[in-house]
Amino acid sequence: MDDIFAAIARDTINFGPTDDVKWRDMYTPLYPPVPEDISVYRDQRYGPAERNLLDVFVPSGDGTEKPVLVYIHGGGFFSGDKQWNERVYSNVGYHFAQKETITVVANHRLVPDVQYPGGADDMQLIRQWVFDNISSHKFGRGSTQKVFLFGHSSGGAHLCMNLFAAGDKQRAPQEPLSPPVAGLILIDVPFWYDRRKPVRAKTLRNYYGSDEEDVWGPKSALGLFESLPDESPVL
Repeated sequence: MDDIFAAIARDTINFGPTDDVKWRDMYTPLYPPVPEDISVYRDQRYGPAERNLLDVFVPSGDGTEKPVLVYIHGGGFFSGDKQWNERVYSNVGYHFAQKETITVVANHRLVPDVQYPGGADDMQLIRQWVFDNISSHKFGRGSTQKVFLFGHSSGGAHLCMNLFAAGDKQRAPQEPLSPPVAGLILIDVPFWYDRRKPVRAKTLRNYYGSDEEDVWGPKSALGLFESLPDESPVL
């Protein structure tokens, strides 16, 4: 790990658009071997778009009411994949499945092929698929009352924009905890965007229609959260 720590200290202040490949390649040899006792169901369709696909990692054993973790990858709104390579992000599915947790690793639509609130709509479709299917024998007899949502970076932003939808009065009303959510895990989520970065400004224009903060600000994860009604069950 010493070479990785040295690279982090040296390079991460200058992260560039293609550096994800370098970092994935550095970490991939460190992942443990693929476990043989985890069943994997690839490319389950949860919606009509090309990228509306998810993978399910099912622990061994016949227990019922297992907890469920739904992992949504990041990628700056314009990149990322549930199978960026042979191990990423299957490593997430294998890890939690070995902890007796059914794990769903999902794709979602990417810029420029999706605009706000399309990412949040994908999250709702994923949640509904899990609610409709995860308690079956095939997918491990998971509990629909023990579903935890786990979002990294832009994936977490999409989850927030789904759960905090009531903060946007122009969106159709919905019950944020239907299907049920037992918990939300967020890592490195962009609650605000630095539009001084050219790539980010372009992404904002594609997703929100403008890189002006008065346009995207109220629709961001933070803007929606701040505008939630006082009676919102997600507060």
